Amino acid sequence: MQNPVLQKVSWGFFPYYPTFHRPMPKAIDLIDPVKGISAHAWNKDRTQLAVCPNDNTMMIYGNCQAPDKKDWKLLHTLDEHDLLISAIDWSPVTNLIVTCSHDRNSFVWTYDTSEAKWKPSLVILRIDRAALDVKWSPDGKKFAVASGAKCVPVCYFEAEHDWWVAKMIKKHRSTVLKVAWHPNSQILATGSSDFKCRVFSAFVRQIDNSQDSLNFTPKAFGEDCWEAGAYGWVDSVAWSPSGNTLAFSGHDSSIQFVDFTSAGDDAPVESIRFQQLPIQDCRFVSEAALVGVGHDMNPLLFSKSSGKWSFTRKLEEKKAVSAPSTAKATTGVAAARALFQSKTSKGQDTAKKTDKLETTHESAITCMQLMGGGNFSTTAADGKVVMWDINTLGVDMAALGIK
Repeated sequence: MQNPVLQKVSWGFFPYYPTFHRPMPKAIDLIDPVKGISAHAWNKDRTQLAVCPNDNTMMIYGNCQAPDKKDWKLLHTLDEHDLLISAIDWSPVTNLIVTCSHDRNSFVWTYDTSEAKWKPSLVILRIDRAALDVKWSPDGKKFAVASGAKCVPVCYFEAEHDWWVAKMIKKHRSTVLKVAWHPNSQILATGSSDFKCRVFSAFVRQIDNSQDSLNFTPKAFGEDCWEAGAYGWVDSVAWSPSGNTLAFSGHDSSIQFVDFTSAGDDAPVESIRFQQLPIQDCRFVSEAALVGVGHDMNPLLFSKSSGKWSFTRKLEEKKAVSAPSTAKATTGVAAARALFQSKTSKGQDTAKKTDKLETTHESAITCMQLMGGGNFSTTAADGKVVMWDINTLGVDMAALGIK
């Protein structure tokens, strides 16, 4: 059956699916590839980009809508952390930046327009292991931190005391690798190295007006609403735009989709195994499409059709490579020479060798951020920032529900 996501093009009497000569994703060589990039985040209008060059500093670039790197400007270099910054998130609601680090702390950064600089506010997370991931809630009032301390601090600002308060979720048995907020800002999903994906209540009475428990039984803060197992570390978690579907990927090259439309506690889980390397980060680009990135250096597209999820394709197709000559010898002498040559070259690659990879990224992709309208960005250990436009990659946007 024809995959409705692949875009068919008419060419004479025969339809074909364009594989080569597609527009390449926009790549910016921003950081020295020896260092790489561990995390990045965009501001609301995508004109500024915050990146961590795999150390304890955060660099903020401006004029990032410009297509050429030479027009990008380094505006700020912030180095309050003592160890590697593991994650960055930039709230489109409040314009606050939150960072977390292996030094076990978080900073909330506020831009002072009068002094034209970012000012940090230290958040005491009360953890004794590294902080690994951080995400703002969609309403911008809270953020959650994944940590190696087997817990998740959920932090909110207490205006009366002028500081950030951390409330702890302590139901994990091992390192928490990733967190993801439901669109209602009161449900939190976590992925852990104990092979579990869990959903918790993150309702904070002090700042949330009324409790929205989705289709789960209303529970107090930190109580688990749902959990499911995987066959490896749960490396990434993501909610669909409506919050009806949860996806989580395992270190065994698998991804699970959970439909919370009406089932709640007994939601069905649909599992997909794929041949590529494990996914380290994933995002829904629509209700019917998800993109996962990671060790394969090539974004993977999953789509929903007729109520079922399936692996669709790699977003970056391999380039055509000419095969070595295999012309047959025409004389007995030539045939004998070819026989001896084949004996001496056995086990060796006689094709023309090249150091150029077939993907835009040249190392594992470490972070992914949505940019709207089917666009997203990725950063990797190769120091590149790559902007992807699904519409230019031979994918039918209408079939994916992307506007």
